[in-house]
Amino acid sequence: MTPEVVHERFAQYLKDQDLDGLGSLFDEDAMFVPGPGQQPVYGRESIKEALKPYLASPSTMEVKAASVHQNGDLAMVQPSWQITSESGTVEGKSVEVMRRTSEGGWVYIIENPYGV
Repeated sequence: MTPEVVHERFAQYLKDQDLDGLGSLFDEDAMFVPGPGQQPVYGRESIKEALKPYLASPSTMEVKAASVHQNGDLAMVQPSWQITSESGTVEGKSVEVMRRTSEGGWVYIIENPYGV
């Protein structure tokens, strides 16, 4: 599995409005920046709370990894993304750090979806 698979799963869980699925993509001690000017949140459960607004209405997501730099079990990924819902479209360029798990999957360690 490559780090980009996390993006595919994130998009699917978002479409399915699956909060537990989204949470499973984050390390237990991960950091997530909810938006510009907002303080980071730490830990999987706090991140799930911060993600709830994204599930308020059905939406679809497209993600394209602009660059992936992998060093052993760590990866720095810079994707661009677009989320479309009945409220409109939101887009951004993310800065992410992922870690390979002992099972071979990848999880976010740091997720900064607006790159700020």
